[in-house]
Amino acid sequence: MRVLIVEDDLDLARQIADLLEGEHYAVDLVHDGAEAAELGAAEPYDAVILDPGLPTMDGFSVLKRWRDQGLTMPVIILTGSRKEAADMKEGVRAGATNYLTKPVDLELLLDWLRGVINSAGPNVRKPELVHGNLRIDTQSLRVWMDGKPVKLSPTEYRILHYMCVHGDRPVSAEEMVQHNFDGESVKTANEIPVYISRLREKLGKETIETVFGYGYKLSGGNG
Repeated sequence: MRVLIVEDDLDLARQIADLLEGEHYAVDLVHDGAEAAELGAAEPYDAVILDPGLPTMDGFSVLKRWRDQGLTMPVIILTGSRKEAADMKEGVRAGATNYLTKPVDLELLLDWLRGVINSAGPNVRKPELVHGNLRIDTQSLRVWMDGKPVKLSPTEYRILHYMCVHGDRPVSAEEMVQHNFDGESVKTANEIPVYISRLREKLGKETIETVFGYGYKLSGGNG
């Protein structure tokens, strides 16, 4: 079983990792939200242990991104206190499987981890997205249009992937920025039309529709 630990308290993260490795789990350990978002989307984890208070991207945003990408691995949230009913609601909405408050009872965490892995079944990931003549391999991050490979930048890929996940629903530039970028590659919604224009050049002008007042969506239907 493979587990991702996302915790910026280095001592606690190491304690959890040592415990799980002693139980013969394969463990990956990261301390940064943006790195966790990329790693969780790239690797098939059986479960994740996630701290909401992370640098570069908070844990709830990381979890929301994973769920938007179709990732279903169980995620145990480590909360900092018992006061956060509002945070718990946010985590549930984002797709959390369970909560454990700090200071962490490591044996209880291990029991919960075993429970969520056994009850969840395999991490279901859609390896391929298809929309009309467009095909996206979400594991190799490759794209084809009309059977021909299309080379995209990482930013172009994220925007296209997000539109494909949402199918026929228009998504606004603000939504794309909020759910796909950390403020470095794309800082504002005003930059999104530039990337939409580049995608149209590479995929065909009719591939992406502008729905005035709502945003952008892929033309045609899934097939």
